Amino acid sequence: MGTIPAWIAPTIALALAVMALCLLVMGGVAVAVGLGLRARSRALTAQLTNLTADARAITGRLRAEVEGYVDLSAETRVRLKGALESVQTRLEDLDALADVLQDEVEETALGAASLLRTVRRSGSVLGAARRAVSRRRAEPEG
Repeated sequence: MGTIPAWIAPTIALALAVMALCLLVMGGVAVAVGLGLRARSRALTAQLTNLTADARAITGRLRAEVEGYVDLSAETRVRLKGALESVQTRLEDLDALADVLQDEVEETALGAASLLRTVRRSGSVLGAARRAVSRRRAEPEG
């Protein structure tokens, strides 16, 4: 092999310098993109923090509303149960009263029927006694 021509060494050096410059430019672009992404990520983090705080506030408010409805439901259930027990007690009292009234009506009806039967018998006995007395009066004494 012979000698290397003189133009090759500066060309290689120039190519290496261009490659180094390209790598520096690519590094600078990467750093710029990284810094831009970092700024974007910080902005997104701030927005997500605000969104999370709002979501927590809404969740707390909804929780309070739901707990209020649960308390109201429990209170209504207790009142309704008391009302149903009161109605049940009154219905039982009404049933007992109806039983007592039915017994009294039956006793009264039996008493009235017995009284009518007694009046009829008394009427027939009195009628027979009248006829007997009127026959005796009609018969000559003798």
